[in-house]
Amino acid sequence: MAHYRYGTAIADETPAGGVTGFLNREQGVRYFFRIYGKDGEFTDYDLIHDDLEVTIHPDAMASFYAVGENRCLDHSPAVLGLRRAED
Repeated sequence: MAHYRYGTAIADETPAGGVTGFLNREQGVRYFFRIYGKDGEFTDYDLIHDDLEVTIHPDAMASFYAVGENRCLDHSPAVLGLRRAED
């Protein structure tokens, strides 16, 4: 686990590639599932299913961030241009 400046806070960062979890939705919040074709075209599907298991691709450049009790899944530090915080 590494520490990065994430917004105005210091966050614990853990790479998310290869992690399996579940997509869920809260009532009134729109989520969708996008499938990309070979030529860059895509199709979006509204996500009605709850508790759908997915695995994050190892090359997705995604990370989990924790700031206190708050948790989020976002782009990796390299994509966001985040700076490491002093350990």
